[in-house]
Amino acid sequence: MKSKIIVNIEHLEDIDRYKKVGINTFLFALKDFCVGYENVFEEKIINEYPDNFVLINRILDCDDVDRLRGLLPTLKVKGIIYEDIAVFNLVKELGLDWELIFFQNHVGTNSESINFWLAKGVDAVFISNELTKEEIKNISVNTAGRVVIQVLGYNQIMYSRRLLLSNYNDNFQLPRRYYGTIEEISSKIKFRVMENQDGTVVYSEKVFNGLELMDLNAKYFYINSTFLSFEEIVNFLNGNSKVESDRGFLDKETIFKLRGQ
Repeated sequence: MKSKIIVNIEHLEDIDRYKKVGINTFLFALKDFCVGYENVFEEKIINEYPDNFVLINRILDCDDVDRLRGLLPTLKVKGIIYEDIAVFNLVKELGLDWELIFFQNHVGTNSESINFWLAKGVDAVFISNELTKEEIKNISVNTAGRVVIQVLGYNQIMYSRRLLLSNYNDNFQLPRRYYGTIEEISSKIKFRVMENQDGTVVYSEKVFNGLELMDLNAKYFYINSTFLSFEEIVNFLNGNSKVESDRGFLDKETIFKLRGQ
């Protein structure tokens, strides 16, 4: 099943190491168009590793769309993983023969909405990371496996265009920092926070370990390597990791609306 794994690249030197353990498909966060990833890459670097995926996970404005219109045709990639549907429209407009993978963390919660996008010409959709294993299995069955399932990594909880860390530190006259851990006062639950010039992403405190989901039918399985080293990922895959992890919502149902409404 490693042939179906996509892992995002944080350090270029890890690429050959991943290949040696059977992982050959990689995701590169595109510079100026991504938030929540520690390292981002320019077009020149991405094109040195062709036939992989590029990530665009920012909400775009008109200027961003104009820049992408000129940039996308220069990329030598297999496909694109995106959040803003403007990217989908641009790829279609430009006639680029790429795999299109729709990735909004809190959208892929049911097969009906996923099948809507598949009918529009999307190749696969990420399933939400807030579902039980049974719900994920049902979505996979009812979408003919044209889904991507995150199986390992810190879960992205929220994304904001606001510079939340900077705003907080400026308000209280604290030193600027772009990564940190915050704690919710009542529950004492901690969250990892990462900020760049385009916004802020909040991650879970513990690593989500859903490797058991790799027995489901999916187009790809995603490993988010943010905050994780190559060695830690390999240890997880081999079942001998010492990093604290949890099962996320695999055993705990999430209520997205009031029942019966």
